[in-house]
Amino acid sequence: NDALRQLLKEKPSEPPLPTTLDLYRELQAVTPDTLQYLVKDLFAENTFWELKTDVATTKKLETGMWQVTLEVKARKIAVDSMGIETEVPMKDWIEIGVYAPREKDKSSGKEIYLKKHRINSGKKRFIINVSEEPNNAGIDPNHLLIDLNLQNNTRKVKIDGVKEEEEEKGIL
Repeated sequence: NDALRQLLKEKPSEPPLPTTLDLYRELQAVTPDTLQYLVKDLFAENTFWELKTDVATTKKLETGMWQVTLEVKARKIAVDSMGIETEVPMKDWIEIGVYAPREKDKSSGKEIYLKKHRINSGKKRFIINVSEEPNNAGIDPNHLLIDLNLQNNTRKVKIDGVKEEEEEKGIL
């Protein structure tokens, strides 16, 4: 917001008018050093991410809390001007989210956990304790990054130790 505000503040009334390159420079100026990589990935490079949640399970703890185990995969790909894709090292801040069951007349479940974690390329396991029974969870649940398959970022959370057939038959 600060970058856009600054760009509009300096808006000239006659040519040359501001371009996306001017916006990019303003974004660079207000972005902390720790996030400069993201500005570059989103504006200067042709970058996309492949983010996937492979496993999402939960179990109720004796304390009344719910322990959610997530196994995710992540990789970052840069595409050059010829369309050649190259996997690039990744150490990015990405949201991990856990959501309660959706209430009647609501489009999505209540957020019960949402935090950015430093994610490297490859597989990563998270164990998160939440105060409410989770329904779904995953990586980049709000789709903030460019990912060509948004459908596999989150999964329905399975109760640990319950067979899928029982859950599908409604025995739960």
